[in-house]
Amino acid sequence: MRVHINQINEGNILLKDVLSASGKPLMRKHTVLERELVDVLHAFLIETVDIESFSETEQDKNVPADKSVTPFGAVYHAAVQGFKKLYADWHSGASVDISKVRNLLIPAVEHILQHPSEVFKTTGYTGEEDYLYHQSVSAALLSASLAKSSGFPHGDVIQIAMTGLLCDCGLTKLDQGFIQKKRALTAKEFDEIKQHPVHSYKMLKNIVSLKEAVKIGVLQHHERMDGSGYPLGTKGDQLHPYGKIAALAHAYQAMVSTRPYRDRQSPFLVLEQLMEDEFGRFDLSALKALRKGLLTFSSGTFIRLSDGRTAEIVFIEDQQPARPLVKLQDSGEMIALKEYRQLYIEEIL
Repeated sequence: MRVHINQINEGNILLKDVLSASGKPLMRKHTVLERELVDVLHAFLIETVDIESFSETEQDKNVPADKSVTPFGAVYHAAVQGFKKLYADWHSGASVDISKVRNLLIPAVEHILQHPSEVFKTTGYTGEEDYLYHQSVSAALLSASLAKSSGFPHGDVIQIAMTGLLCDCGLTKLDQGFIQKKRALTAKEFDEIKQHPVHSYKMLKNIVSLKEAVKIGVLQHHERMDGSGYPLGTKGDQLHPYGKIAALAHAYQAMVSTRPYRDRQSPFLVLEQLMEDEFGRFDLSALKALRKGLLTFSSGTFIRLSDGRTAEIVFIEDQQPARPLVKLQDSGEMIALKEYRQLYIEEIL
C-alpha cells in the first residue's frame, strides 16, 4: 500500500526498499518505521513509500523486520549526507549558513545525548568513501558527548557540537585532489593542510549568529596543550575549552576511522595511546570523559581480542582499565592483558 509520508504511523513496516535521489538504498524493506526514521524520510524529501497494510502485516508477522538500519544509523546517515552537500556548496563558494548547519546536526546530537553509547558506534557506518564527511559529523557528536559528560550546560553542548562539525570547513578552500589521495601526504601537502584551521576561521569570523567561542574553538582544534600543535602553537590556558574538546574528538575519530591510506585502529588501543603516548597533549578532563564513555564494560563482559579470539572479562584494574584480566573462551586460559602489550581489546561483543 503506497502512502504519503505524512500518513505514516509509528510501527508501520516498509513493503519495498526506499531509494535516495542517487538511487542508493536509504531504508530496506521490512524496516519498522519509528519516529526518527520518518524524520529521515522528510530530510531526504521522500514523498511516498510502500508500507504493509494491516492484513499484509498479519500475514507476514513471522518475517523479522530489518534491523540493519537503526534509528541512530538513519539519523547519522542523514547528517553525513547533509554535511556532504554543504561541503560541496562551500567548495563552490557559498557562505556558511548556520541555520542549515544546525538543522542537520541537532537531531543527531539530541539522539546521542539520550543514548550516549551510540557515539562510539559511528565507525560501523563509515569506510574509505566519504570519510571526510563522516569525520566531521562523528567528531561533532563525540564533542557533544564529551561536553555533556564534562558538565557543560545544554546550550554549550550544542555549541561545542557545532565547533566539532565546522572545524574542517576550511578544507574546502584547498586542492581537493590531494585531500582525497589514497596515500599519506607529502611534507608540502601537509604544510597546506595545516592552514585549514585558519581558512575555517576566516569562513566563520563574520557570522554574527555564531558565538565567538565556536570560532576560536575551530581555529584551535589542532592546537595541543603542550604547544606542539598548529597553526599557531597555542598552548595550556590559552586554549579555549571548546577547542580542547574538539581537538580530542577529531584526534580520536581520525584514529579509529578507516582512511584511504590506512586501516582503522581499535578504540581501546587508541584510548591507550591518547592516555599514554599522547599524554600532555590533550585536556585531561576531556580525556577522562572519553575514558568514562568508552570503558563501560564490567566483569562478565565478552570481548574480541586483536588476534581474533573471544574472551570474558574477569577483573578490571583501576590503573589500566583497557587491559583487564580475561578468560579465553576456547581454552579457559586466564590472560592479564597488561602483560601482553601485543594484545588489546578489539571490540565489545
